[in-house]
Amino acid sequence: MVQRAVEDAVPPDLPPDIEEEVAQLGRQVWLAEVTGAGRDQWPGYFLPAPARSALYTRVRVQAAIGRRNRDGPGVVAHLVWAGAGPSGTYMDGRSATVRFIRKGETGTWTPQR
Repeated sequence: MVQRAVEDAVPPDLPPDIEEEVAQLGRQVWLAEVTGAGRDQWPGYFLPAPARSALYTRVRVQAAIGRRNRDGPGVVAHLVWAGAGPSGTYMDGRSATVRFIRKGETGTWTPQR
């Protein structure tokens, strides 16, 4: 239901295979952002920092879509997610975006801050 609402809110503007690839990568990068797990996959995105004890738990992505970045080059993953914050309060319906650029014509998508 949440997935359908997000898809309806922002009309598709990418080929379906790229849309799905960006949505999946967005999920992975965002989960690394809020949980800390998997950050080593994108060392240029997640700069070395002191250990963070204030991470989210019980995280799940409720919806994800890939669209063109209207604010610059590349594409963006729009996400709706849920999780318990550092204080332990669980909330759903949180929104997030992860931007990506492609290095070279056939290169992989790279997350950008």
